[in-house]
Amino acid sequence: MNFDDIRDWKGTAENLLQELQCQINRLNLSVESPTVRTIRAWRSKKLLSQPKGQKFGFRQILEGLTTLLLLKKGWTLVSISQVLSSWNDKELEQQILVGIDGVDETESIHSQELFTFFQPRKQNKLALAEDAIILLAQGILRQYDCVLTGTKIVRQNDKLPSELHSAMCKLGRLYLEEGKCDRAACVHDLLSRSRYSLNRDEYWDLDIFRDSEFPLANVQLIDTDLRVPTPDCAEIAEISGGYGEDNVIENRLHTRIRTATERLGKRKQHHAYTALRQLLGRRSLIQENELVNYLEEKNLTPLQEIVLEFYDPVPEIWLIKDLANRCAHCGTLMRPHPKRSIYSDGYCPIHQCNSKYAPKVGERLDPKQERLLVAKPQILAYWTAPAIDELAIFDRAQSVGLDTELYPESDRCDVSINDLAVGIDAKSYRSPVLLASKLNRSIGGLIFYRQRIVAITDELIDDCPGYLSTLRSLLDKKSDTASLQIMPVSLVIKNIQEGKYAS
Repeated sequence: MNFDDIRDWKGTAENLLQELQCQINRLNLSVESPTVRTIRAWRSKKLLSQPKGQKFGFRQILEGLTTLLLLKKGWTLVSISQVLSSWNDKELEQQILVGIDGVDETESIHSQELFTFFQPRKQNKLALAEDAIILLAQGILRQYDCVLTGTKIVRQNDKLPSELHSAMCKLGRLYLEEGKCDRAACVHDLLSRSRYSLNRDEYWDLDIFRDSEFPLANVQLIDTDLRVPTPDCAEIAEISGGYGEDNVIENRLHTRIRTATERLGKRKQHHAYTALRQLLGRRSLIQENELVNYLEEKNLTPLQEIVLEFYDPVPEIWLIKDLANRCAHCGTLMRPHPKRSIYSDGYCPIHQCNSKYAPKVGERLDPKQERLLVAKPQILAYWTAPAIDELAIFDRAQSVGLDTELYPESDRCDVSINDLAVGIDAKSYRSPVLLASKLNRSIGGLIFYRQRIVAITDELIDDCPGYLSTLRSLLDKKSDTASLQIMPVSLVIKNIQEGKYAS
């Protein structure tokens, strides 16, 4: 039984009603025919994908029949709309044929082609899951751009980024196909859960995310504490090649600081860039007069107005006993923790720091004595956090007397040693798959150095023992990536201490 005789069908809403009644009788479906008013309501709710200004077609017949069958099974219109858009015509046909009364689904469709509501083919499901996460990453970045100004909030309406809406539909389908409640219908809940790795059952509860063949299992799209898109999120958004890097926050911040430093002229430009990046890495919590003095000392006073854009006044809600606690390890502002009996002095919100060290106060600052500023969340996520490893490498190289430079040539790499002899980039991508994808596209400024080192955060390797082997196996052996030396940050520091980069 097939639909070959109606594949070229076209008609109005009234014609569609008649055709649905005809197919219900032909296929012996135990569903009630809708009314013309119902059909128009379905169209307004986007259950029927009729192109604007065009007649209904074969696709809408399939969508109408599938909708009736799913309503009979107890699905809501919201859930139905989420899955219809992600099924192609063949899949819709199979769903309808499975719903024929008196027909055993294992006999009606060849076992290799069977596509039931809750048992899709694994490869289809893996592809759907990966597409959903790529769209979710793109949607998160677009939504973040919308709210970044502080004039807009996240609302679940037709103004949601199309990528975010599509991701919700695909994720909803995954939940329903696994026979679970749809946990992707609320954008606020979805964004909140995006602060945790996809393989965390208590937050996502999708079997496909735990599958050994799913490449993005350990990905976290939004920083848990800082609540800004992660570098992994930006990298995932680039996977399909259909999303420009211009919208990535890190790129925008780099453009802002580069434009500002270029105005100082070529002679001062690179020095200014390094000075500002080092400031944001070491003093993300700073007294206002200290910031002014730093800019004067580095001859950067003309950039004062721009630099202030990267900071916010310390909010009173983040004070602990009326004081601002500076982290003893990375120097940022510690935040109050819900478990105050355990973390009475607060905790550091930067993952690269709190995963390495126990909370410890380095200094307690009184905002009544001097106005205090803290780097904005996106600055903390993209510059301050990675700087923990970058500065550790740079400081060790300096301490042993090496000719070293931090962010040379306005960020050609993170640390250079002996001019162009050694270039080092520190990376903290949680996913080795995504880091390999980025490096395979380009190794960036490392191309200028004779010895090219990619240093991986030690905590990531501890959490995922196969991180380095996975990364190395995915790098293109016939491109510039073949020249990269991949190693932990601790090994880079050990090599510096032992003098291996001295000549």
